[in-house]
Amino acid sequence: MKHRTLTRVQDWSYPVGQMDDQLSFSYVDNILEKTNNKQGARWAKRKNIHVVSIRLINNSKQPIHGTQLAFFNGDEQVELLHNEWLAKKVRQRFSPLMILFLPIVLIEQAIYESVDDDDYDDGVEHESITMSVAEQVDDFRVKENSTLKDELMNFQLANQILMPGKPVYGIIGVRSKSELKSLRAVCRNSNFEILSSQMQ
Repeated sequence: MKHRTLTRVQDWSYPVGQMDDQLSFSYVDNILEKTNNKQGARWAKRKNIHVVSIRLINNSKQPIHGTQLAFFNGDEQVELLHNEWLAKKVRQRFSPLMILFLPIVLIEQAIYESVDDDDYDDGVEHESITMSVAEQVDDFRVKENSTLKDELMNFQLANQILMPGKPVYGIIGVRSKSELKSLRAVCRNSNFEILSSQMQ
């Protein structure tokens, strides 16, 4: 099945989540599975990793820097993963459809190699149609890997500045052995001040 891209995460339906004086926070869990990246979803499950789409709104009167945010699943603080690392790990190493084509490719190769080149030359290069299809499938895998990487790399929470009242959408990965039943964001105090309100 085709991988569905996440480039319009702001159009997703987000359930009502956390809402307090500092932050409004909602999320959608199991993004890899919901977008048919089943290979990545199985890997993430084995590693206790949850890839989630998030919506954040700064309810305070001061800008909030992404590095001030920590995430908790109930009372347990969860590890926030770096999106660049995550993009490398969830990409498909090969297309599962390549396995279906392999026996046919080997049979075709054996047939072509058993024919003596001097018997007949019809002027047509006998390129394996099956191999061509397999290459197209693999090209699609490479393209979708690039798309998925872009989706993850376009949002780095540590580089975000949440301006008051402006929704911010993105994708994050967190590590937790428990199901994400009540993921919440907490704004920690910091010793630095955001000097420019022009930064996005």
